Amino acid sequence: MAYRPSSARRQQTSTNPITGEKIDYSKKAHFIKDQTTPIIPTLDLTDVTDSDRQPPPLAKQYQGSARPPSAQGGVSARLGSHRPESRAYGNFDHQQAIYTNRHGNRLQNTQYDLNPDRVPAMDVKVVVPPPRPMSSRSQRALSTRLPDSVRPAMILDGKTEFTPRNSSFSSVNSAIDQFQLAWLESGNHQDSLQKVAAEEQNEQRKHELMNEQVLSDQLSRYVLSDIEQEEDRHKPIIMQQQPKRNLDRRMHDTRVKTSTSLTENLLSKRIRFSCRILTRDGKDALRELFGFYFMLDRTLAIYEYRILGKRSNALPLIPRTQYIHLSGYNQGQPYTLLDFYQGARIDFDTRSIVSLPETVRHRTKLTICITSINEQEKQVLLLDGIQDLKRREVLYSIKHPYSTEQLEHQRYLADVHQLTKPQLKNRTLIVYTSLAEYYRRRAHIDRHDDKDSICICEKEDLLAGLHEYKIHLSAGHFAYIWSHMSIQGEANEFLNLLFGELNERRFAQVIKAYSKLDSSKTGHTDIDTMKKFVNLYGHPYGIQNHLTDEQLWSRFCDTFRFALDYPRVSYSEFLNVYEALNIAIDQDDDFIHLVNNTWHI
Repeated sequence: MAYRPSSARRQQTSTNPITGEKIDYSKKAHFIKDQTTPIIPTLDLTDVTDSDRQPPPLAKQYQGSARPPSAQGGVSARLGSHRPESRAYGNFDHQQAIYTNRHGNRLQNTQYDLNPDRVPAMDVKVVVPPPRPMSSRSQRALSTRLPDSVRPAMILDGKTEFTPRNSSFSSVNSAIDQFQLAWLESGNHQDSLQKVAAEEQNEQRKHELMNEQVLSDQLSRYVLSDIEQEEDRHKPIIMQQQPKRNLDRRMHDTRVKTSTSLTENLLSKRIRFSCRILTRDGKDALRELFGFYFMLDRTLAIYEYRILGKRSNALPLIPRTQYIHLSGYNQGQPYTLLDFYQGARIDFDTRSIVSLPETVRHRTKLTICITSINEQEKQVLLLDGIQDLKRREVLYSIKHPYSTEQLEHQRYLADVHQLTKPQLKNRTLIVYTSLAEYYRRRAHIDRHDDKDSICICEKEDLLAGLHEYKIHLSAGHFAYIWSHMSIQGEANEFLNLLFGELNERRFAQVIKAYSKLDSSKTGHTDIDTMKKFVNLYGHPYGIQNHLTDEQLWSRFCDTFRFALDYPRVSYSEFLNVYEALNIAIDQDDDFIHLVNNTWHI
């Protein structure tokens, strides 16, 4: 490398044209023998005086700096200065309550006086504006007091103060609630879940059997009743061709297959689901129903599973045909495969169905609720033959089956439940069952053949029951629930909308428990039958010898004393008990364990 002459080198000094100061560039800025000497001179702050502003109350508790470690040293950290207590950028030192410059040196006359009495407290008077007068519309919406014409008879008699039962309004759970919820403490939760899994395998076998019988029924039904079978029977008969004894041979003239007959390949595109009748009648609620939807012509059929002797059969309940929506956004349109999912409800017009039982035929509308469906089979059928551009829309419809109206309805009811459920805390079971009993006594039960299946109340009766048991509900919420009831004034549906209903998984366990108590499917049971199946010796009070056998049985009977025909208990009253426990128990596994442990399922 050639040596450059001094004339080509950069000048070692220069002069500032403004100040006239001479600057020497020969010294290296990054190497200083005395590292303690700062490059930038300290700032003279002798004239800085203390201020009245005090540090925050938690200043002494603060440890360290909010800046990252790379920034705590500032410029001097990069130069190698040794200052373990340095603070960057001249910030406030919260540990010592002093100001430091950017090199960590303490500034003069900048220490705070942390004495709170240093500055006298100021008496500030806050002027609160007067409350705005509430409009009459807001008063009607927020008021829960009822007029004298609506309030209970006990208030009309002059007793203006309502004295509730001590067990209902105590700070701890009532005796009835404690007794029923104690079944959660005994038994093994894992065993209960394993039993449920084993029962699901048995249900799968039942589904396969129903699938075979329904398929054979559908393949043979339409061939025999096809219109083409009647064409050959009405042809003129020539006497010379046949003898007189063979004039009528309809059995031999029947065709095995017609032009419109179905085949197994045509019916292969179908979906199977389990369902139940949405009713409070125990006879119809215990029916095991299976539905089949055929993609060939968008037809739907409902079959009932029955055991006749030692053989299980599939009996048609609703014939296979095309059905349409009776209400809602899709009213008048036929049902599609997207309308079938767990929890979906399908409405049928009973006037056009002749094969319905007598207990259902008197209604104008029959509602079927889907309890379980194979979502994988449903997805395969929906995506069969769909282009790639529309697959995303179909998958979104499968994952989000609820419409916008249904989602808004669910959100509104969830808000209502957040207001009503805390009011039943520690008294859920006793208040819920007493409220159901109150509505049954106020209902016009003489209008119906079965007084336990349906309970119609007036609007004033529903409001009076809420008032008596200290359940506060605004007029707007009550009006919304009243307008969304399928049967106006039905008390059980009102309670379900007000506090929430059983989901399908919990409801299935309650049905299994009641089917043991009502094996003949009469719609009611009694206390003596319950004593044969209830697990009293597995109750924690019995295991720990807190109660005798007679006390255990008396405590258990207290749960069902609200029944109108006690010791006879109807299906609806039995369901009221577990609808109340549904409010008190959050987890599905705990609820299933309680039912299984109570009834040896």
